[in-house]
Amino acid sequence: YLVTVAIDDFEMVTETGPEGLPIRNFFPKDVADMARVDFGGTADMIAFFSETFGPYPFEAYGVVVADTRLGFALETQTLSLFSRDSISGQALDEETVAHELAHQWFGNSVSLAEWPDIWLNEGFATYASWLWFEHSEGAETLRGVIYQVYDYVAHQGSTVGLLPPGNPPRSDLFNYGVYLRGGLTLHALRERVGDEIFFKIIRVYYDRFAYGNATTEDFIA
Repeated sequence: YLVTVAIDDFEMVTETGPEGLPIRNFFPKDVADMARVDFGGTADMIAFFSETFGPYPFEAYGVVVADTRLGFALETQTLSLFSRDSISGQALDEETVAHELAHQWFGNSVSLAEWPDIWLNEGFATYASWLWFEHSEGAETLRGVIYQVYDYVAHQGSTVGLLPPGNPPRSDLFNYGVYLRGGLTLHALRERVGDEIFFKIIRVYYDRFAYGNATTEDFIA
């Protein structure tokens, strides 16, 4: 599910990221100028995640914007998939841009061994996007995000299917629990062990299972 073929008359926009990393984006021509704004922070995000998790794992990055309305984005390897309904020209969907980029580390390099462990993809990418806001806007922003998500889970979880992240049902594998409660799980671990140990755990986990598969038990170990 991380491979796609996109065929259209795209405008290709290129730049150079950290350590000379090629970034190539493919935009529908009529929204290309707005898309440049929406994805303008990509190089800075790559630099931050590389410092936080480990070196960017592939030979290039970028996005392709499909000239249709999908209602979702997908972390297709080295070229994340978005659609024109995500384009605003005001960087309004920065969280999703960071989320799909973070999947290049967690999901595309460290891949889950079994589908019930999908939170290792989605919970990690969700928390990574929150870390980006902490980095770019400050610790108070992260606290605000955590409070809002926790309040939502606590008061709405039973009515909107926010199930525990570790073993989602086959009929609802990508429920919001694996995203939001997965992200909260990582934040709870961070609060328990402190920043120094937490980020060492994340880096060691990534380094140990890069270009391979991992389970929840592997992460716990």
